[in-house]
Amino acid sequence: MIRRALLLALVLLLVGSLAGPAAGGTLNEDLKEVRQSILALAAQIDDIAADRSQIARDLKAAGGKLDEVEAQVASATAKLTRITKTHEERSSALGEVRSELAERFASLKIIRGDRDDALEDAKASLLEAYMSGGTAQPSIAFSASAVTEVSVGVAYLNVLTEHRSGAAERYAKVVAAQEVEEAKAQAVEETIVTEVEALEATATQIAATERELKEKQSELIAEYERQEELLALVKAEINDFRGEIRALEREESSIRSKIRSAAKPTGTKPGRLLRPVPGAISSPYGERVHPILGTSRMHNGVDMNAAQGDPIRAVAPGKVILAGVKGGFGNTIMIDHGGGMVTLYAHQSKLGASVGDKVKAGQTIGFIGSTGLSTGPHLHFEVRINGVAKNPAKYM
Repeated sequence: MIRRALLLALVLLLVGSLAGPAAGGTLNEDLKEVRQSILALAAQIDDIAADRSQIARDLKAAGGKLDEVEAQVASATAKLTRITKTHEERSSALGEVRSELAERFASLKIIRGDRDDALEDAKASLLEAYMSGGTAQPSIAFSASAVTEVSVGVAYLNVLTEHRSGAAERYAKVVAAQEVEEAKAQAVEETIVTEVEALEATATQIAATERELKEKQSELIAEYERQEELLALVKAEINDFRGEIRALEREESSIRSKIRSAAKPTGTKPGRLLRPVPGAISSPYGERVHPILGTSRMHNGVDMNAAQGDPIRAVAPGKVILAGVKGGFGNTIMIDHGGGMVTLYAHQSKLGASVGDKVKAGQTIGFIGSTGLSTGPHLHFEVRINGVAKNPAKYM
């Protein structure tokens, strides 16, 4: 959990660094270490090795995969920033529209007050005209209670009286101004509805983009973890391979010395040899190509496929001259067959013969394992003629 939390922190720092320079690049550099190691190893892998090994192909593709996921995180981050900015702008615009609406309502309140005052003045003016002997009946102008009806009645003032009332004219103007202001207020209210809907839409987009970003960040963490595991696996296989080859090379002089001291060069060496295990040859004699890096080293025997614990059989009659641990070979049996031929069986899990034993062709002399420096259960088998390694395939 601690390691995953650290990776999350590193990823979040990386996301921040995509938009600008990181403040203190130590964590960001730690995050890039996996990529740099993979790129360094990938540069050592030639195309032939990559075609031959799945792990080599995975390693060469790892950098591109990391780029892809990081680009997705960057894209989601940019999208979230863009939508958030739009949301903030719309929130600000909505605030301005609401302020405008408040101003419209305040203005309407004033206009309505002016309207009421103008109405009272108009009534008083008409009453004065009536009392002063007007020929018409102006009371008809105010026979309706609704404002709109009253405004219609005002239009009849010229007919009802020869006395034009300045108060009535002011009332008519105020009513007209009220209608204009009410229309503006309604338009502002409609704008608010539109802005609220747009704001809700951007809020929904923000939530969806945040979920998308979280998913991409999780993918990035998972990809870094996968590539860390891949890197560890590649390094282990490279080291195992190199260590195994170096160990076998170091044993070369020791094997030749043992053959000189214990084997009998006299007699007739066997002709056709039995197969020590039925499995196919997985790594032949000769220049052995590194399964990951593509480099080559001399391989003095053959590696044969077999499962852990499978029996290993003597390829011909002979005498056991070595039975024990032999450096990088692990548990090893060497059999002298006469005529200068000695066979070697390495990496056994358990030995089935002892020094001095005389064995028959096909007799079990041990069991498959992965002792010594070995990349997995298999049999490393060698044929030596007067101490010199020969291709076992020519004798089987």
